[in-house]
Amino acid sequence: MPDRVAEPYLVDQPAIAGELMLGKWCIYLHEWLGEDGDLDTWQIQVATHAARSGVEVCFVEIPRKDMTLVANVRALPSFDQVTESVSALEYYRDHAAVRRWRGASVSRRH
Repeated sequence: MPDRVAEPYLVDQPAIAGELMLGKWCIYLHEWLGEDGDLDTWQIQVATHAARSGVEVCFVEIPRKDMTLVANVRALPSFDQVTESVSALEYYRDHAAVRRWRGASVSRRH
């Protein structure tokens, strides 16, 4: 399986569990929480959706980048894959902000 990741794309919160079941991981930009949102509530909501699908998730906050990684504990990405995903999101961050997308960016092995 190649170590490279696909171009990021966005999914809404309920769809994250399905993506994780496929061996993908998600990186959420904290600015998508908006002024009234909080990261703890978002994580609880994602974990609840995932548990309904039988997916156990883990969260890794990336504070210097204002991002959170969400992964299926049975299909964790490598450090290099996460680094590449974060780099791609930093590149696309301005584009997402302009369009005001909300969701999680999902990456997958290809």
